[in-house]
Amino acid sequence: MHKSRVKATYAHRWTSPAQARRRARRWTAFAGALVVSPFAVLAVAATGLIPAEAAIAAALVAGPAGMLLFTEVNAEKRPQHRSGTLLTARTLAGERTVDLSRIERVRLLTYFSRSGVSERVLLVRDAWGTSLGLTSPASRRALRRALERPPGRGPRPRVSRAALVHLGMLPAPGRLALHTAAVWLATVLGICGYMVAVLALAD
Repeated sequence: MHKSRVKATYAHRWTSPAQARRRARRWTAFAGALVVSPFAVLAVAATGLIPAEAAIAAALVAGPAGMLLFTEVNAEKRPQHRSGTLLTARTLAGERTVDLSRIERVRLLTYFSRSGVSERVLLVRDAWGTSLGLTSPASRRALRRALERPPGRGPRPRVSRAALVHLGMLPAPGRLALHTAAVWLATVLGICGYMVAVLALAD
């Protein structure tokens, strides 16, 4: 019964939730492989087949590429279109659809560049297990309207405080500043720890 309802809901879309999840997993695995590739290169370098410096080069090239892919796998691309409560958009891993009437979880993801915050993504996961990162103003408005509606069947969506502030649904700007500072610190420490580990093993 559950599968038949899902099939009926998504019958007019190009991809099913299961297909979207499979594609996302493949791209996520590829991104993860790029991130850990320097350590694989080090393992080969230990046999003397290649110089250890190759691992440092992989850390400087493949590592950032993998991290960038992690940020882009779920993010929506143009064009987006809606049909009732269904929001469909292209992503790096193919087209996918989230059901805004069956939202399960919403989180705010913040990414940085040299000049500061480069992008904020509202990662929405619906009851069918499909995730989509919303970035456009139209998508954010649709998400806010969906969250403001009284909950129907199922539990109330789990929405982070930072996501509520970003949507303008929680008047607590200090919460967003705290979120930004915490993510920035975690990002810096993560990158530094990654490079230190590669350099230490390559030494």
